[in-house]
Amino acid sequence: MLLLRCFVSPLFLKAEEGRKLLAIVLGVSEGLAREGLELIRAQVGMPGVKRAALVAYGEVVFRAWKDGGWVRGEVGEAFLQGMLEGAVFARSKELAKAARKLLCVFVEQRTVAGVEKLIFRLAEPVLFRSLQVANSNVRHNGLHLLLDLFPLEDPEVTKDVNDPLLEKQYFLLDKLLMDDCPEIRTVAIEGLCRILNQFWEVIPSLTISKFLSKIVDDMSKDSWTEVRLSTINGLIYLLDNPQSHEILKVLLPRLSDMVSDPALSVRSAAVDLLLAIRDLRSFQFNKVVGLGTLLSSLSNDHPRVAQKITKLLIPSYFPTKLPLKEACARCIALIKRSPTAGARFCEFALSEGSSPRSLVELIKVSITLALSPTGMTSEQTDGLVTASANLIKSLSDEHSSLASLREFFANTKLKLLFKTVVSEEARSALLSMGPVVSPDDLSALHNQCMNIVMNAAGISEQEGCQKAVQAAHKLVFSSGWSDEMFEALTNILQSKASCFAEIYGIEPPMCPVASSKRKKGKLLKKTSAKPSHDVGKGSSSSPALDNEDFDIVAGTSWQIDDMLKDEEKRAAFLQSSYSDVALSSLKVISQVYIEQCLQFDSLDVVPLLAYLNLAAQSALQDVNQTDISMSESATISHSLNHLLDCFGKFLNESFAGSTNSSKLKHNKKSAQQKDHHREAPKGNAVKGTVNLCMLGTSILKFIVDTTTMNLINDNKVGCLNFALSFTKYASSTVKLHQEQSLSFKGNDLKDIFMLTRSSFTYAAKLLHLVLSNSTETPPEEAFFLANNLLDLVPSVESASGSKYALSLISIVKQWLPVLILGLGCRWLIGPQAEANNMHALVESDLPLWVAALAKNELLVAEAPREDGQSEQGSEDSKSSRKLAEMTVILLKKGNPKILDSVVGVVLSNLKLALQRAEYGFVLGLTRFVCVRLLGSDSSASEKLQLTHDSLRENFFQIDKHVRDDLVDSEESKQQLESAKALIRSILSDV
Repeated sequence: MLLLRCFVSPLFLKAEEGRKLLAIVLGVSEGLAREGLELIRAQVGMPGVKRAALVAYGEVVFRAWKDGGWVRGEVGEAFLQGMLEGAVFARSKELAKAARKLLCVFVEQRTVAGVEKLIFRLAEPVLFRSLQVANSNVRHNGLHLLLDLFPLEDPEVTKDVNDPLLEKQYFLLDKLLMDDCPEIRTVAIEGLCRILNQFWEVIPSLTISKFLSKIVDDMSKDSWTEVRLSTINGLIYLLDNPQSHEILKVLLPRLSDMVSDPALSVRSAAVDLLLAIRDLRSFQFNKVVGLGTLLSSLSNDHPRVAQKITKLLIPSYFPTKLPLKEACARCIALIKRSPTAGARFCEFALSEGSSPRSLVELIKVSITLALSPTGMTSEQTDGLVTASANLIKSLSDEHSSLASLREFFANTKLKLLFKTVVSEEARSALLSMGPVVSPDDLSALHNQCMNIVMNAAGISEQEGCQKAVQAAHKLVFSSGWSDEMFEALTNILQSKASCFAEIYGIEPPMCPVASSKRKKGKLLKKTSAKPSHDVGKGSSSSPALDNEDFDIVAGTSWQIDDMLKDEEKRAAFLQSSYSDVALSSLKVISQVYIEQCLQFDSLDVVPLLAYLNLAAQSALQDVNQTDISMSESATISHSLNHLLDCFGKFLNESFAGSTNSSKLKHNKKSAQQKDHHREAPKGNAVKGTVNLCMLGTSILKFIVDTTTMNLINDNKVGCLNFALSFTKYASSTVKLHQEQSLSFKGNDLKDIFMLTRSSFTYAAKLLHLVLSNSTETPPEEAFFLANNLLDLVPSVESASGSKYALSLISIVKQWLPVLILGLGCRWLIGPQAEANNMHALVESDLPLWVAALAKNELLVAEAPREDGQSEQGSEDSKSSRKLAEMTVILLKKGNPKILDSVVGVVLSNLKLALQRAEYGFVLGLTRFVCVRLLGSDSSASEKLQLTHDSLRENFFQIDKHVRDDLVDSEESKQQLESAKALIRSILSDV
């Protein structure tokens, strides 16, 4: 026993003498050999066994086999056969890998007499059969073993006998390259490249060409990222064999598209392949991938890829072996050829080995050229400036270099550069450069910063302009000019809001607060609170607005919103005297955006987002400063109530059938000026609907976020009412556009669908928050909101088809338990609430989801028709059927009380359908309850009191319609008789 315990001791496995002793023990007797090998087998099968231990066990077994004795006989061969079969048929990949690792010791010693014959005799019967089985896991393990054992040959026969065996292995490898399992294809590619690297001389040239052509032409275009990645990694490994270079010169240019592959890992590996090629004298990387393609990737790709391309190009465009003047000239030539790529090249030049001294010289040359841009385009000039900024940023920790740069940039060079550059990217680069090269004289950049801040119209859709504004903000805050910037932005908003208020007859915003640090000057005169009379086509007595005004408002609002995202800037703005003015101005602007949203083909919702964000941050600051309850925040309550009121009035006008949704309830002043004001143009109906949905979705998101933070606990009913009205509008609008042949198409369809998905998610989350936090009975609005959300599925399906509706179903599935609870709460809170809700239902149409449910049940019940209309109808309502199936599954699994309450909802709709003489719906709903939910089980209804009572009541109502001849057709009478029969199958007392 003591000897056997040595087999599990790490000390014996680590020491050379210990492994020799264990090998000797295995040869002492047959019993010790069997028990020792069994212990080794158990250790190999343990999860998490270390690689070093597996190699050590393999060495022990090999020594014992080599020394003869019991291991070389039947006992040892049975053990090895078991290891080999485990390497192929093991259920887990880890166990198969462990078995292969032990066997690899024998494979590495195949030159020892008898080892290769042993491997062949054990592997040949198992290996080839395993590579052709249906189980992909077995094929995967078998492939790994084949790659370890290749070439599998019988050492005791001639070459003529072994050649067919090798051909069989080539055939199987070729077949596995096209295997259905992507993991197998991945292993096959890399393994085959390893085989070609090691055995190039003995593999026929035609076979090599066939393999490599398939890898390059087919595997590089595989749909799986891992397969494409293994293609490149395998070829990089193959390049280590010089004999492969001639054929790869021909094949590799076919891989040029992989530099633009959708997967980042593949693009990165493709540049690694070019780096491997660059170091080979017989190759030229630019013949594999063109320089234009590389520069495009350098300009636009991920930093990881861009840095590798810089490493690839730096010996050509900024070489260290050439004189510095010539190296700078080459880099300047690159920047002139592709300014964006050149600037990106400079971003990584230091990290790829360029010396700080040479980069300082390159900056000086670039700036000098930019200041005298004779013969250069504006793009080239801006590229030189941006490249210099990137170099300066990389040298910011090199103190000796910074001293030289600060001396060079003296004498207002930065100010001169601002007059030279054109693009926003270059202006942003100059602003980021200022604090580094001219930290003691930032005042020269003051006017430039303020000009960028004040002239950022349309910024929300321009990434380059956003970067310039953010750089300006950063410099403004670091230089202590923040109050001046706050004043400028606030005055712009207040000025435009005052214009809006005068034109549309609403209450004007707060007056701006004069700066405590300086008097009103040139800046304030530009942004006076007095309404502008020089925009649009209105007269001096009738100010008008044009798109430029809305772009200015959007740009200023974006800046406010962006500052609120940064903790330091947010604190400074909220503590200033300008935040209240900005909030008041954004309130007016948001109201106008809501009331006029149908009049615009394109509307930027940034002002509304900035208003909501500012209100939330102001509320949070009030809470932090006063330690009051979050639910008591007056700021958030006032802002939200104002928006909900505006939106509610607008939606009410829409539901009332107003032909001109832009009409406002003007006060007396606006009524007097009505004839003088310019009439708003009628906008595109589809675009206007998209605008309204964007605004509504933004407000819904705000409601959910603030409810989650417990900021609006006191107004849950108002929030539910808003969600209720908005989802009702979304559903009815989709239906209206379909009826008027104004259906959404192209990008509008995608936009409205994405907004529908988002608004559904936010509304469902709001419903969940209300239901989960209700300490008393949930409000009845929760029931109606659940109905509206379910109505969205058939609405989208009828307007846009099953494709979009099925995509919506994936969102509905996540929230379906909440919707079911919302439906059930109507019955769970008591009879009085049920009566009130029933009154609301009687005055409305049957909910769309209920109607769709009834129609689906009728389609299922119908016999297949010869004209195929039944199948077509079923196909058109695929998403509604899916919704019904998910609902049935959840109700059957859930609490019986919930099932009882939801059945009550369905049966109340059945009663409504009966009153409206919609007898087909009566049969469909009866079938859904009796067949799908209760399963024709009479005992099921006895446990569900509400279901039993409702079914009984509906039965007598149906029977009355039949007996009193209230049915006008034989088909309708038959439908009601069928419904009665279904109810009888459930109830035994009717």
